[in-house]
Amino acid sequence: MGDARIEVRPTIDRSWLERALESDPVTHAYALWDLVRFPDRVRFVSAVRERDTLGYLLVWLGRPARPVVHWFGPLPDASVLAGSLPAPPLIAVVPEEVRPLAAGPGGAAHPVLLLLRPRGAPAARHAPGEVRRLTRDDRTALEAWAARGADPVVSEYAAGDPDAVPVWGAFDGDRPVAIAAASVRLPTIWIVTGVYADPSARRLGFGRAAVSAVVGAAETAGARVGLYVREDSVPARGLYEGLGFRPVARRWWLERDAERGAG
Repeated sequence: MGDARIEVRPTIDRSWLERALESDPVTHAYALWDLVRFPDRVRFVSAVRERDTLGYLLVWLGRPARPVVHWFGPLPDASVLAGSLPAPPLIAVVPEEVRPLAAGPGGAAHPVLLLLRPRGAPAARHAPGEVRRLTRDDRTALEAWAARGADPVVSEYAAGDPDAVPVWGAFDGDRPVAIAAASVRLPTIWIVTGVYADPSARRLGFGRAAVSAVVGAAETAGARVGLYVREDSVPARGLYEGLGFRPVARRWWLERDAERGAG
């Protein structure tokens, strides 16, 4: 069986993916979510031996100018996936051992931790002020926040639809000062993304409150909660670890620029 030929297929075995999610929810959450919700914005490539999936590429095409690729599967069997990586520019999220295959000249590279909050972790403390899920009625406040020169993350929220992607905000009076979203909402796992706190509100508990609101909504729905964080982001890691999140995997985030031709 070990000598059977490894095939590269432009698809993913959904039943295999669902089983993989059960044992490793954070790693495979994006793949199943995108397969179900955004089949027109995603492409899969699988390395398969007979009926066994050995690894796969999840290629997010939501931003065509710079696709994001997640590589799953160990070497050497999954090495055949290297030939299916899109041409740069791209962003690749890969295991440590795959980094030499996916990296190229130029571009940034930094390690990323995948965190999971165990069931039964202590409840989080909330900041003073209101913490709630946002609606379209809050877009004016988000636009005003973005206009004050906040991080580009806030500008993306202001341009988005909080009724389509659930977003929670912590308020100082009537101003949102911290925000967090749940970009993946599967029955067993949610993924927290887009966490941002205004510099004027940091270290006051507002960011923690926004993330806690997402955690509370997920646990009410019966799901566990995971997220990705840069390993060198000490303040962010402290916030998440204080909420009970623990590392379950490590990846490299690689940004590859377009490669110039010889001429």
